[in-house]
Amino acid sequence: MMIVKTKTYLISALAILACGATQAAEIYRGKDGSTVDLYGRLGFNVSDKKTGDTQGDFDGRLGFSGRQVVNDTVSVIGLAQYQVNSAEYANNVEGDNDSLTARYVWAGLDMSQYGKLTGGRVSSGLIMFTDIGDVFASSDVSTGRQARYIDPTAVQVFRQDGTVQYQNSFGNLDFSTAYIIGNNTSDLDYGYNAALRYTLDMGDAGRLAPVVAFQKTRADQGEKSRANGADTFTYGGVGTRYYLGPLMLGYLYSQDTVTYVNGRADSKDKNHEFTAVYDINSDWTVRAGYRYLSNKGGDKLMLRDTTFEVQYKLTPRSSIYTAYILRNGHDGYNAVTGSNVSFGGSSASQSFYHAGLRYEF
Repeated sequence: MMIVKTKTYLISALAILACGATQAAEIYRGKDGSTVDLYGRLGFNVSDKKTGDTQGDFDGRLGFSGRQVVNDTVSVIGLAQYQVNSAEYANNVEGDNDSLTARYVWAGLDMSQYGKLTGGRVSSGLIMFTDIGDVFASSDVSTGRQARYIDPTAVQVFRQDGTVQYQNSFGNLDFSTAYIIGNNTSDLDYGYNAALRYTLDMGDAGRLAPVVAFQKTRADQGEKSRANGADTFTYGGVGTRYYLGPLMLGYLYSQDTVTYVNGRADSKDKNHEFTAVYDINSDWTVRAGYRYLSNKGGDKLMLRDTTFEVQYKLTPRSSIYTAYILRNGHDGYNAVTGSNVSFGGSSASQSFYHAGLRYEF
């Protein structure tokens, strides 16, 4: 994510990045200044990630964002983004395989210098933190993975139904805070989160952008709850990105704990991630990263992933990605279902390759 220097541009950039696209096409403009923009992503991936055998998968994403001006300060805004085979399927939240599933759906108010207020399945401010590790086309987000044990709509810690969020920027400080109301699908009692990022401009020495993040959710223990005794999820993380010319380095550390009301031991994740991105020129970018995750008291999953990825830009909006992910961890064990716990659809001990063509519009 690029460092932004103005409040207005920051808020707009967060919405665009949440769509997973760098471009937008205006498809409607009303006489009152209202606009609707279209975002999208089409692609095809070849990998042996999920089965050990080479297979091809279609990658499709479609999003709409709108803005309606109220006055010189306030605009009504909204966004809806859908994806084929999005991560929501992992929790069986909605949809069938190969159908479009909502990743983000929210509406709110952009109040210019007074910030942005949004509600729904929002583009969470926690993305400022999770994006430090989420730089590869071929990998999945591990930080905060246990959020789903409390809220099944939280396929990632930064995507949850029924969230009311406030975001703003003051100078070099960007911040976000949210209250998670939940709904009938989320089975939540309550939840809240916050994230802070401060950008240090060090001139010729580059830029440093440290981030802190926190979230806590609690399950509703009613008769229809699907939490299986899980009671609370407490998550915290610190990290930073460093920018120097064409080089970006990142590091994050997070830990989270799930507590239970049925006598089960607390489940604790600790997660370290290192990332490096280097733009060789306008056409070629190389990425590398290492992730170490360990769980104690829960499923005992361990991830030790080393990722190497190369991107070639055919056009400013079309790229070929090739990657190899060296995995040296081990699967966990689900005490409730008795099944193995893998990660991202593949074993934590099986290395895999990935090649893909992606077009964004």
